[in-house]
Amino acid sequence: MELTSTKQRRVVALAIGAASVVLALFVDEPYVLLVAVAVICICIGWEAGLVAVAMAALLSSVTLFSGESGAAGGAVRLAVFVVAALALWLVIKIFRTRSFYDRVYQGAGPGIADIPGLGWSAYPDGRFRFFNPAVLEYVGVTADEMRRMMDADDYSWAQFIHPDDVEASVAKWRHSMSTGEPLNDEQRVRGADGTYRWFRDIGVASRDDRGRIIGWYGQIEDIDDQRKAEVALRQSERELRLLVDTVPTMIWLLTPAGLPYYFNKRFVDWAGVDPTENEPSGNPQFATHVELFHPDDRAAMKAAFQKSFARGEPLQHKGRLCRRDGEYRWIDSRFEPLRDEDGTIVRWYGVNLDIDDEIRAQEALRLADERLSRALRAASLSELSVSIAHELNQPLQAVVANAGAFQRWLSADPPNFEHASRVAQKIIRNADAAAQVISRIRALFAKTSGEPNPIDLNAVITEVCDLLADKLLSGKVKLDLQLDPRLPAIAADHVQMEQVVLNLVRNGIEAMQDANTSPRDLRIASRRRGDDVVEVEVRDQGRGLSDPERIFEAFYTTKQDGLGMGLAICRSIIESHGGRLWADNIATGGASITFGLPIGSAKAVRSSTAKPGKRLV
Repeated sequence: MELTSTKQRRVVALAIGAASVVLALFVDEPYVLLVAVAVICICIGWEAGLVAVAMAALLSSVTLFSGESGAAGGAVRLAVFVVAALALWLVIKIFRTRSFYDRVYQGAGPGIADIPGLGWSAYPDGRFRFFNPAVLEYVGVTADEMRRMMDADDYSWAQFIHPDDVEASVAKWRHSMSTGEPLNDEQRVRGADGTYRWFRDIGVASRDDRGRIIGWYGQIEDIDDQRKAEVALRQSERELRLLVDTVPTMIWLLTPAGLPYYFNKRFVDWAGVDPTENEPSGNPQFATHVELFHPDDRAAMKAAFQKSFARGEPLQHKGRLCRRDGEYRWIDSRFEPLRDEDGTIVRWYGVNLDIDDEIRAQEALRLADERLSRALRAASLSELSVSIAHELNQPLQAVVANAGAFQRWLSADPPNFEHASRVAQKIIRNADAAAQVISRIRALFAKTSGEPNPIDLNAVITEVCDLLADKLLSGKVKLDLQLDPRLPAIAADHVQMEQVVLNLVRNGIEAMQDANTSPRDLRIASRRRGDDVVEVEVRDQGRGLSDPERIFEAFYTTKQDGLGMGLAICRSIIESHGGRLWADNIATGGASITFGLPIGSAKAVRSSTAKPGKRLV
């Protein structure tokens, strides 16, 4: 029977002691009582040792003197017994008091107690016999207190272990006892201050030359700081993994050779790849993931990647990648190498950005630009046709009217040749005006500029007002001309300046007709601004401008039947002459449109207009 606890061993010892007393009385042999003396000394204590010897002497005297040997023989045997009992008690007392504890704690030589750290030793059967001073100091007990605890219970050491760790620690210790395998356990141990710290308990068996276990020796290492650091590290890893998996970017890691070995959750969910899937060789192969790219992009992508990996250079590549639903989407792939302190690449970091929506939006924008460009050209041609028809309409109408007058003067009785001659001159001037319009249009399509000549802006304004006299009269518009008589001549194209003034005056008349304002005053002013600029302002009393800047944009119009090209053409003409055209709202109501032109020689103007400028068509 294997005795696994001190209590069981004491019960067996007491039973043996009682049996020895019965045997001594039965066989009439007092020496058998020496066993009882030994049992009493071991089980009861050393202080009761003399009492045990005395009691044994009394029992033996009863046995001896009741026999037939006589008083003399009995006295001698009694004396021998008492001496033997005292000697037995003394030997056991010396052995017990000079135990392994006392020899270590009271001895002067080095031993296991001198080993740095927390150390212990145990008997072959697992009973602990020694804890070095570092252990006793940490748990806050003395050597005698520890010895009494060990004598009382083989597992009394468990009282220092955290309650949640006791069961596992006892199970591991019993396993080592039964198998002889080294002990490797981690548990929380209570210190003298009542706090628990993590310790690693490592114990190995000591064997004799026949392989029998003759003892156990172990060391307890404080790993509380290490455990806390490991917990903090695991927490950081969890947070990093959570960050990598939730960041709205597909991330993957590659070996120094360029073989992928990690995909974040975003990539796995997007592409449907299995991060746990292994190749037949047990290593991930880049060729497997090449199949995710569009067949038209694979060759270029593979060549770019291999070149980057061979040179150790960062890579940015755009290609179409297959999503888990089978749709190919444009991906911007970027790779950066991570190097150690020696410059050796230890891994590659790659990110994939889904730019398919951006690519499609750019393509849609490009197509829209093409359609808009075609629409602009068509609208420009349409507006040009309208402009040509308008410009030709005035001189042609004048030609028709003057031709009728010419015919009437010649048909009179008698014919009035003087008036007919003046009308014929007007017909010639009107035909020349129409020819100039055609010439300007031809120069526009030939991408040539007219010859700038000195012109009088006041004369241009007066001519335009004469042309629009009927429109002013029908619109009940009162014309207010404030023309500077000292206005210097400027170098410009006469026909284009007429076109600009005509557009501005016509817009002012129409603005007041739409607003139903009364009175309808249209003021046209010319003035000199400083020494180098001439300005012409057309001011109406209409509703004003909702957006003074946008009215010069092509196709922007507030008129129901307008094309939005008139003011855009005017700005183009003014800027081609080195000037500026702008618009403002008037605080008292209405709008003001003004253009300024530089004062300079024809040569200077020709030099200015030779430079590339903004043109509408």
